Amino acid sequence: MNQPLRIIVVGMGARAMIYAREALLHPELFLITGVVDVSLNRIRTAQRLFRIPDDHCFTSVDELTAVPRFADAVINGTMDPQHVSTTIPLLRHGYDVLLEKPFAVNQKEADLLLHCAEETGRIVMVCHVLRYAPF
Repeated sequence: MNQPLRIIVVGMGARAMIYAREALLHPELFLITGVVDVSLNRIRTAQRLFRIPDDHCFTSVDELTAVPRFADAVINGTMDPQHVSTTIPLLRHGYDVLLEKPFAVNQKEADLLLHCAEETGRIVMVCHVLRYAPF
């Protein structure tokens, strides 16, 4: 990999912040270049920590997808019921997405997400953060 991946974090809560902080430990692998969150406090915290410019901070996925794509992928750490509704516009805008589990809360949403990923040719990666936990 010649350049670090440029990543936007959507939903800058506790879990997403754990993933994002890895960028501080491994800047040669990836950089956090944008943030989307409903909380201005979380946006400002992420902005300071990752040196995100004002024009890469958004309060909704609609705001993000209204501007030209400026990153390689998105970490979607929104609440479970919002996973599909926030991921579909990201896929349609050309982003690959790392999505917290559960990736959908019912079969209809799962089918919608799968269809969108196939239609757009984008990648949806699902996190199973506790998969190898001792318990």
